[in-house]
Amino acid sequence: MEGMKKNLFPACLWLALFICAGCGATLDSSRYAYIPGQRVSNDMQPLPASVAITYLEDARKKERNENVELIYLPLMPYASSHYGQPEAEEKFAIKDLQPSRDFAHALMQEMKQNNLFKDVSLVKPGESRKADFIVTGRINKASVDTAITSYGLSLFGIVPWAFGLPEGRLYNNLDVHYEMRRACDNTVVWKCHVKGEWNRIFGFYYNYSHDEPYTGMNILLSNGLNSGLSALAEDIRRKPQEYWKQ
Repeated sequence: MEGMKKNLFPACLWLALFICAGCGATLDSSRYAYIPGQRVSNDMQPLPASVAITYLEDARKKERNENVELIYLPLMPYASSHYGQPEAEEKFAIKDLQPSRDFAHALMQEMKQNNLFKDVSLVKPGESRKADFIVTGRINKASVDTAITSYGLSLFGIVPWAFGLPEGRLYNNLDVHYEMRRACDNTVVWKCHVKGEWNRIFGFYYNYSHDEPYTGMNILLSNGLNSGLSALAEDIRRKPQEYWKQ
C-alpha cells in the first residue's frame, strides 16, 4: 500500500504538469471578430454617396509547414510552424476566420464608424448592387507562424511551461490591398495598403486561449485602416464635392 502511494504521487504530478502545459494551447470557442479602432475624425459630414465593398480576392498560396513534433528531439530548443492559410487548418477552424469576408467587413465597420458616406454595404460573391463607389481588394498574406519552445530539454521541455516560463512565440503577417473607384468612370479615388508583422510571447502570464491566433491581424488591420481612412477623410474635406459626384 505504501509503495502504491509513492508511485501514485509522481503519476499525479506528471498528469498535472501535462494538463497545465496544455492550458495555454487550448483555443476557446469564440469566433473571429474584428474590433474597430479609434475614429479618425469626430466632425465628419458624410458624403451623400453610397459605397459597395466587395468580398476581397484571396491571392494566398496554401503553404503549410508544421514541425511541432521536433520539440521531442534531444537538445532541440524550439520547433517552428508556418500556416499560409491558417483558417483552413483544423486546429484554427473553430475561430471561423474567412479573410475574404471578414477583412472586407472590417473596412465596412470602419467606414460606418467614421461617418464618411451616407451608406456603406457589403457585397457577397455573385451579388450585384448599385453604388456610387466600389471597393475591391486583394489578400496577399494573412498567415500564422508559431515557435514552440522546449528549452533544449526534449520531452521534458513542458516542465518549465508549468512553472510559468514562455511556451513560445506567435507571429501574424498581413498584406492586404484595398482600392475604391468611382462607379461612373472607374477612376481610382482611394487606395489603402495594410502590411505588417506582429508577434508576441505566449505562456501562463499571457492569455493565449482568448485572443490567439488572430490578435495580431486585428491590430495590424486596425492600424492600417486607421491610417488609410485618415487620408480619405482629409481628401473628402479638401477636394470639392464635384470630385466625388463625377
